[in-house]
Amino acid sequence: MEKLNYFDYAATSPMRDEALEIYMEFAKKHFGNTQSLHDVGTQAAQVLEACRQFWGHQLGGDPSGVFFTGNASEANQLAIRGFVKGKKGKILACPLEHASVLTVLGELQTEGYAIEWMPLTSSGEVDLLAVEQQVDAACILMICQWVNSETGIIQPINQLLKLAATHNIPLHCDAVQGFGKCALENWTSKVASFVVSGHKFGGPKGCGVIWMNPSLHWQSLYAGTTHQQGFRAGTLDVPAIAATTRAAELALQEQQQLFQAVKKMHDLVQKSLPTEMEVVGSRAEKSPFIIGVLGFGVDGQHTMLEGNRRGFAFSTGSACKVGHGEAMSTLTSLGYSQDEAKQFVRFSFGRQTTREQVDQLTQWLQHKITP
Repeated sequence: MEKLNYFDYAATSPMRDEALEIYMEFAKKHFGNTQSLHDVGTQAAQVLEACRQFWGHQLGGDPSGVFFTGNASEANQLAIRGFVKGKKGKILACPLEHASVLTVLGELQTEGYAIEWMPLTSSGEVDLLAVEQQVDAACILMICQWVNSETGIIQPINQLLKLAATHNIPLHCDAVQGFGKCALENWTSKVASFVVSGHKFGGPKGCGVIWMNPSLHWQSLYAGTTHQQGFRAGTLDVPAIAATTRAAELALQEQQQLFQAVKKMHDLVQKSLPTEMEVVGSRAEKSPFIIGVLGFGVDGQHTMLEGNRRGFAFSTGSACKVGHGEAMSTLTSLGYSQDEAKQFVRFSFGRQTTREQVDQLTQWLQHKITP
């Protein structure tokens, strides 16, 4: 099979050679259980602590708040439940959240928590003035993603944090689509929790990273959990954590240059679209790594399959939602009808995207080839 032109980096990225080398080396040399008290366990624990130091420095300055999970979806769920456990009240959330967040919010609603959705502006950003009216003494948590996985819309986290701070409300942030791609800002140390996924920037699958602000209280979900201060049960995958950390180090070094290169490719694709096609979220500040498009006139699944046959790999939205509404919740929250939302497709760019691949994509888009 001829290699596809890959435009689905928002779903996953290939593992960096440097990260793979670290993984293989550490799987051989540092395979110990970090809880074991012998030298093999101590060596693994030392690697783990070095990784914590890196993440603490990058995200918040305090490595004691860094935890590692099996994936970002798990990190989202553990953090949200950890902050609200034992409390009563309401949770304010952006309606554009990832499936992992929407799922846990649905569960919490059945358990008696009130869920209120933050209103959006016409451009798709959280309406700060409207949210201010929602905030009251009953609010126990705010949830807002950094970058939307379907459209690339960037939310005003810094302004939300100022609002949350005036009422002493913690704010959880899913930063999966932003880390390593958009520039980190000083608000990362002010959120209650900040979630990252290794395989989005060249690390291995199966490793999530979360910074839980040490100044805030959370509760362990599972009694008797001793690993990672009770945040998550289970023996830590030190090689995956080390490989993810190495990938993150490289991604942050390359971030500014990659951002500019990808922006040029994003803009080229956007300019090449036929006039009847629409870039979702184009009126908002957005990440250039994602471009969501409407206007093909057929179901997005058909467009994706036709593109696949013609040598392009892209998606109909978050891979975590495939078969379960895909981008439906995001598009309907942005005011599109269900029929319009079904036509949505997403192209996303990464470190290995080339101008040649983009030129081939734009040629296909200009011809508006549909089944």
